[in-house]
Amino acid sequence: MIDFDDPSEKIKLNQTTAKDLDNDDQLTNFRSKFVIEDPNLIYLDGNSLGRLPKKTKDLAQEIVSEQWGSRLIRSWNEKWLEDTVRIGDKVGSVVGAKPGEVVLADSTTVCLFKAAVSALLSNPTRFIILTDDQNFPSDIQALEAAASMVSKEHKVIVLESNGLEAPVEELLEAIDETVALVSLSQVSYRSGCCWDLSTVTKKAHQEGAKVLWDLSHSVGVVPIDLIKDEVDLAIGCTYKYLNGGPGSPAFVYISENCRDLINPIAGWYGSKDPFGFDPYSQPQNDNRRFLTGTPPLVSTLLIEPGIDLVIEAGVQNIRSKSVALSERFLFKAEKELLPLGFSVSSPLKHKNRGSHLSFSHDSALAIGQALINEHSTIPDVRPPDLVRFGFAPLYNTFGEIEESIERVKEVIYGGGIDRWRDATPVVP
Repeated sequence: MIDFDDPSEKIKLNQTTAKDLDNDDQLTNFRSKFVIEDPNLIYLDGNSLGRLPKKTKDLAQEIVSEQWGSRLIRSWNEKWLEDTVRIGDKVGSVVGAKPGEVVLADSTTVCLFKAAVSALLSNPTRFIILTDDQNFPSDIQALEAAASMVSKEHKVIVLESNGLEAPVEELLEAIDETVALVSLSQVSYRSGCCWDLSTVTKKAHQEGAKVLWDLSHSVGVVPIDLIKDEVDLAIGCTYKYLNGGPGSPAFVYISENCRDLINPIAGWYGSKDPFGFDPYSQPQNDNRRFLTGTPPLVSTLLIEPGIDLVIEAGVQNIRSKSVALSERFLFKAEKELLPLGFSVSSPLKHKNRGSHLSFSHDSALAIGQALINEHSTIPDVRPPDLVRFGFAPLYNTFGEIEESIERVKEVIYGGGIDRWRDATPVVP
């Protein structure tokens, strides 16, 4: 494993050919486990939507044809009821949680809202929610909704960053006896800056506040140990680095010290006896109480092959390759892209960022569209001026890093900006 804090190791990494790096890559065999129909396509958007695992494709057919098509409602008793718990535990193993502490439910925003409201209700004498401007916009919207739902006195304070780094000192100073909840994205969707879970959580606990982490851009690619870091609450999506597929359900983690929290959107699936059809049934005595309605079973089941690949590879190994890919890209970009009008909009120190790099350019949208439509390369763009390059170590290669830099240069020198200057933004 490369020591990226050792300058000589970094020099060695950047002087080694991409071919040799790929030949020595211990994760190289995982690429063959994904559906890659166009080998010429360089996909650098796994931080938005992961590739399709081959086993997921086969599993989807089996679910539809057999579990649903043949067994019909019998599948609930035969496996589905337990499947949701079992797969939740697999996600939990990736984030350092105990069995039963992670449940799959709803979307990321809904999970965040439920967790935030429950945390605020548990501490009714405090009215401040702290977050930062690098947090995902819908997270801030959900926090605002949670605050207004609880009381008129509650308010969200959004701390300003410099656009690159997490505002660590500002946040630690702002956490005091008035704060009920600190809610942050561990890895920023914009710059990729990465918070230290332990430092923030420890400070919040010292002041009597709870912490709610969004792990969407870190789960599966950044080592996480929720128990060790004494995290209260966490949520996250499964369709990025876990490769669960579009619209796959999010997850919510509730620590043991928060077992008294109440799901603000109670529903039959969170009750002790959902099939007793008792409107006064008490909530589940574990984290399943944060379930509400019937889970999206098909998409839940399809998460499993992607999680299995992450578990098989090991998050520490994934992280090591992630840093190597990003360091290699950054080294090349500083020499070849910065003279072409790009500037780095991510932390330069690998310890301070997740698995994507952001670059600013006045023509970011046009560059992104030219890469997608003319050069078989898929990054993504975040307005007004960011091009994000996401590195998914299970299927991205060092050769792709080299080639993607060349394709960006081809856009600049080949007039791609002019051809796509008036392009309509695409999702995501």
